[in-house]
Amino acid sequence: MNPWLVVGFVVAVSGAFGTGYWRGDTAGQAKVQQLWDKEKAAQYAAYAAGQAAAREKEQAMQANADQLRQEKDREIRNISARATALANSLRDRPERPAATDQVSDAPEAGPAPSGCTGSGLYKADGSFLVGEAARANTLRELLKECRANYEAIVETNPKH
Repeated sequence: MNPWLVVGFVVAVSGAFGTGYWRGDTAGQAKVQQLWDKEKAAQYAAYAAGQAAAREKEQAMQANADQLRQEKDREIRNISARATALANSLRDRPERPAATDQVSDAPEAGPAPSGCTGSGLYKADGSFLVGEAARANTLRELLKECRANYEAIVETNPKH
């Protein structure tokens, strides 16, 4: 066999292999880059959709919280108005008599009260109780708002 023929065959096969490898590698890199870009675009689209959904959910929750806050504020204004009206009605009540250090030897006899209506309270005692009732009602309204907000959050996030 002719040695030049063998050398030519080896050179031809080596050249074909090198050219095929180089072209395949370049085409493979482009294909991998294309797949990578496609995957990243899908990830960005999913991220943007998730952000939009989260924003909508947040806005809905904020609107609900604002509505609850308005209801609470309205109820607190009503409580304050009722407390003011009640405190104004106590103006005609008698003041508490001055405390004396002397204790009466004779017990006072009088009719036994039929119930505790508050009709015999002194002005200062009635004013104090009106203030405490208004404060308690205000705290109750704040608690109601807090619970309603909590329930709204739990309903929208059942997993947590």
